Amino acid sequence: MWKKFNQLVHWWDKPVSEEMREFRQKIVIKDFEFDLMPAKHSDLEDIMALEKAAYNDTILWPMSAFSEELRRTRDRLYVIVRQPETGSMVALIGAAFRPGIHEVHITNIMVTPHWQSRGVGTFLVMYMMTIAQQINFHRISLEVRVSNKRAQQLYERLGFQIVRRKTRYYGEDGGDAFDMAQILGNQIDNELLI
Repeated sequence: MWKKFNQLVHWWDKPVSEEMREFRQKIVIKDFEFDLMPAKHSDLEDIMALEKAAYNDTILWPMSAFSEELRRTRDRLYVIVRQPETGSMVALIGAAFRPGIHEVHITNIMVTPHWQSRGVGTFLVMYMMTIAQQINFHRISLEVRVSNKRAQQLYERLGFQIVRRKTRYYGEDGGDAFDMAQILGNQIDNELLI
């Protein structure tokens, strides 16, 4: 019993395991091969370039915000996708792990314009959903701009539902966001959607 208690305390204190923070693997998305790995501080300049490309020269998160997120190895996981031939960064997904409510919250997802609509974003969201299920988290959530219909369709196709509208969520322009969530696995508890 003491061993199980210690495992629970460790899981509560560090939901993002060492294995999740230290890996490198080859993946194939629609016949294209990529490298998948956790983001490191040495990736910050590439992350900023990716953000600028993905959001039409707009910087939504300053480098200091990404740097702080990458420091939080206990409860955050940022994963990047790179082209193996060039080493260029193709995409990023970030998540906050909230053990108190068994939730993984996607904090950021971006794909360089050349690789958008080619399955990379879908792969990354499904990857984070798989991680959430493997560590017995029951809910995954994210925010999306109300005006971003394309992203909403992707999330709905993956099983996300709109939970509520967050007025003036995006500070840079005051845009509204939808809070979207999905219950994972066999967990049937409508309170998890609230």
